[in-house]
Amino acid sequence: MGKICAIKLAIVPVFLSLVWLFMSPFSLFADTDKVVVLTEEEAIKMALANNYDLLSKEQEVKAASARLKQAWSQALPYVTVGASWTHYEDHPFMTFETNRGYSISVSQILFSGGRVANTIISAKKALKASKEDKKENENKIVYSVKQSFYTVLLAKELVKIREETLELAKESLSITQKRYKAGEAAYYDVLRSEVEVSNLETQLIKARNFLETSFNLLKLLLGLDPEQKIDVKGEFSYMPEDIDLKKMIDRAVGKRPVLKQLALQEEAARAQVRAAFAGFLPQVSFNFTDCANQKEAFSWSRDEYDDYWVATVSVSMPLFDGFLTYARVKEAKAKKRQVSILRKKLRDSVKVEVENAILDLRAAKKNVEAQKENVKRAEEAYRIVKERYAQGQASHLDLLDARVALSTARVNFINSLYDFVVAKAKLDYVVGGGKI
Repeated sequence: MGKICAIKLAIVPVFLSLVWLFMSPFSLFADTDKVVVLTEEEAIKMALANNYDLLSKEQEVKAASARLKQAWSQALPYVTVGASWTHYEDHPFMTFETNRGYSISVSQILFSGGRVANTIISAKKALKASKEDKKENENKIVYSVKQSFYTVLLAKELVKIREETLELAKESLSITQKRYKAGEAAYYDVLRSEVEVSNLETQLIKARNFLETSFNLLKLLLGLDPEQKIDVKGEFSYMPEDIDLKKMIDRAVGKRPVLKQLALQEEAARAQVRAAFAGFLPQVSFNFTDCANQKEAFSWSRDEYDDYWVATVSVSMPLFDGFLTYARVKEAKAKKRQVSILRKKLRDSVKVEVENAILDLRAAKKNVEAQKENVKRAEEAYRIVKERYAQGQASHLDLLDARVALSTARVNFINSLYDFVVAKAKLDYVVGGGKI
């Protein structure tokens, strides 16, 4: 039983290292004296609304959207206007002192070898990839909140079990003291009962401390003030069901945001290869410029200006750029292959994650069913031994063994429920979020 508690308490530092990745930027509650009671859904909603990591991902999405607009700007006309004012002092040829002028110029790329179009395509895919990355982080936060929420439920149950076990031990101590006074029990049995009560009080203190640290971890995830008092409302839900491995793997491959993200990044990289290759092809552009210069000083009439316009269609073909385009194409192809390799690796990793999550869920299911029956047996065994001990038909050691067995059975049962709901939450996450 002590080993089980040690295992559960070891979860705390692991949670602490993960939680700092998902801290939220401010506390939602100013009244720290009021106890805030949260359900699982409320806790998840709070984390999703105020999480630092998600706020950062939202800015990444906005940056990707801005890059898409920048890419589109290359396909649109580029318009400039200009104005000038010139003063001549004792000029040998100019018969007027000042001159004014204006110009307007419009430039448009007609053909870029696919560079502009593929740059736009790449930016679109990158924007969608950033949105999928945000979804993946949302799912990760949901899983972390669930795990922390369930840890609080587990800690509350452990406190309850320790309190009940302590009450049973005190009751046994009272019975032993009465039997000792009646000459039916040895003083050693009294001492042993007192030692047991003291040990159980220590275990209760540890269980309550585990509950407080679990609350602190949950508050950290939700971005609440450390002084804010909170409680959780809920219970472990055990609803066994058959899980089809192939179906879950197919769902994960098709729905997991991180796989969609890498698929989009691969498409973006492919478009970047085409955009880089456009450097080998000719570029055609069009320019129209309308200019006017004032003929005489201090005249604003259109007729007083020399007005003319120029239209130009230009074609440029690179002959040698110092292997710059060649190097850009090589770089783009290497990045595409890199993303492709990462995508295949992650695809295999996701399949393993799904299979492991299902195995954990199945093992937890069997354990819950076994421990549920074990608790019933332990309760009945303790009831029988307690009655026999009160009648002098069982030893103090028999009573102690029965009580330890009952406490262990209860702890094992609540731990098996915790393992089941965490495994269920893990499976929800690895297949792409949502309910299974």
